[in-house]
Amino acid sequence: MKDFHLSLDYYELLNLHKALLEAKFHMNPDNELVSGSPLVADVYIQVRDLLMQNDESGQWSAWFQLKNRPDIRERALLRMRKNRRWEKASSEEKKKIAESYLAPFIYGEQEFNEVMAETAERYGD
Repeated sequence: MKDFHLSLDYYELLNLHKALLEAKFHMNPDNELVSGSPLVADVYIQVRDLLMQNDESGQWSAWFQLKNRPDIRERALLRMRKNRRWEKASSEEKKKIAESYLAPFIYGEQEFNEVMAETAERYGD
């Protein structure tokens, strides 16, 4: 498969970030599949990494920490549980689903485990 590359200046990249943020974390999306798409998650991680590469003050690094974004964390939890595959998914599959919903945010293993436990506690598993 052929790779395609975009050439974006900082402000174009910033607007792509805003569009992806809206698409992934909107509570009433037109397309339910966007939030948990592994493809969208991968693209957004690339956008995050480019923003962080151009971040001399560390603002983007802090902004993309999941612990600093409780609003996004909550939306991801709600969107994750609406995924039709969740209830029947194995533990490993649930981890992959959660990673896609949480992307592009950065978190440690403990924080990820807390998200998984909170999801199970809230919604039963």
